[in-house]
Amino acid sequence: MMAGLACAMACAAGGTGAYTLPWRGKGEILRYHSCGCADACWVAEVRVAKTGAVKARLRCDCEKLYAVYPWPGKERLYAESCGVVGDGADKPRAISQELEKLLQRIKPDMPR
Repeated sequence: MMAGLACAMACAAGGTGAYTLPWRGKGEILRYHSCGCADACWVAEVRVAKTGAVKARLRCDCEKLYAVYPWPGKERLYAESCGVVGDGADKPRAISQELEKLLQRIKPDMPR
C-alpha cells in the first residue's frame, strides 16, 4: 500500500514544459504538456496564435480522456480511456486528429 502511495505521489510530481505539436489550422497552434504518470497525464490545447486564446482542450488524467469544446465550456468525458490517442510515436498525430474532430463539431462547415 505504501509503495502504491509513493508511486502516485511521484507520478503527480512529474511533467514537462509546454511545447507545440504539428497542427494544420491556419492562425492556430497546438500546445501540449505532460503532467506526470509517465506521460499518461497530459493536456493539449488548440490556441489562436496571435492572442493565445484557447479554442479547444483535450486532457488525459492517466485513465480517462476529457474535452472542453466549444471554449469556454464545461469539461466533458470524451472517452473512457486515453487509449483513443494511443502512445508512442503516433501520439502527437492522434491528438491532433482528435482535436480536429472536436473543432469540426463546433463549426462543421469550416474547412480545416
